[in-house]
Amino acid sequence: MFTKTVASFRAAAAAAGRHRTLRRSSGFTLAEILAVVVILGIASAIIIPQIGTRDDMRVKAAARTLIADLIYAQNLAISTGQTVYVRFDVTGNSYSLLTNPANAKAKKGDPVPHPITQSDYVTAFGATHRGWEQVSIKSAVMNGVDVNFRPEFTVGFDEIGSPQVWCYDLDQKNDLNDGTIILKAGQFTNTITITPATGEILVN
Repeated sequence: MFTKTVASFRAAAAAAGRHRTLRRSSGFTLAEILAVVVILGIASAIIIPQIGTRDDMRVKAAARTLIADLIYAQNLAISTGQTVYVRFDVTGNSYSLLTNPANAKAKKGDPVPHPITQSDYVTAFGATHRGWEQVSIKSAVMNGVDVNFRPEFTVGFDEIGSPQVWCYDLDQKNDLNDGTIILKAGQFTNTITITPATGEILVN
């Protein structure tokens, strides 16, 4: 009986020792914990400021708005058979939809009414425009096939949706060779390009 009791005690002690060893082996060392803390600190320093500004989302939203407006101008031109232009004002951080552009006109053309508000179709960015405070038009360059139409800031779509450039100095149009608009918010930019001939609109 005594021999069995001693044997049982030894077995229990051995099992407890194995359990302690298993617990020690499944834990983390101080060096491992410090390494994780350092990695998390570096990741937070890089990622959290970008998440906090959300400038990447703002510039993408602005790009989607611009693309929608360009497509609307193109479709309106096709449906009405009249060339519709988008005139960019980089200094004023805005663009407007026009028909019959002319340098002598007060608004540089006949404003296209917005389909919802019926006011002039103008989209503006910047500090005074809610939701677009951090967004700006960094550049808008439209180059015609003819070198006399380079660089310009107004692109139009004709009755088949093909893009053209308007030159206010000459009050004439020319086929588009290339067109690029760059939107910016903080450190983030989005580039929208207009393809010649087809008028396909791409975003990078």
